[in-house]
Amino acid sequence: MMNMDAVEHLMADDRTAELIRVYAGKNAKGAVYEELPAKKIDAHTYELLSSPGLALNLARGDIVSLENPQTHAEVLKRGGNFCIHIYGEHIAPERLQMLEAGVASELNGTLDGVYKGNLSFAVPARNGMDKIADFFDAFREQTGVQWYYANIYKNIDDIDDETLLNWWLDS
Repeated sequence: MMNMDAVEHLMADDRTAELIRVYAGKNAKGAVYEELPAKKIDAHTYELLSSPGLALNLARGDIVSLENPQTHAEVLKRGGNFCIHIYGEHIAPERLQMLEAGVASELNGTLDGVYKGNLSFAVPARNGMDKIADFFDAFREQTGVQWYYANIYKNIDDIDDETLLNWWLDS
């Protein structure tokens, strides 16, 4: 679900960048992985250069360990960004451009992934959850398309468990 133009730009700007496979969960056929651009730190440790569109609990700037590829990446250090996911049937190109520009200008965030109507953003936590929620709630009211924070819950394998990680309180 990556924004391929952004990925190509990242990879061209940073010759140490590479695509890594991050565990995103399971389906009927087995494990599901997502490819993300990252900067290698050591054998199993990477800095994410983009927020994922499938894998939960991760955002651009996080330092992660992929030592066990059959489970979720272990976050060693948070990069200070919320990962915002939007899943919609279709988002018109002009609406997407307006949303991307608004996220950049109002929240100093980036559009990191696009796949049809599915979007992934990195938004600095220093904005505060209320300001971020107000921005994306306005988008939801205009379009009817839902959004959510993809890296705030402790138990990402249980959708009914809403225990918060609270990592942003230290950002």
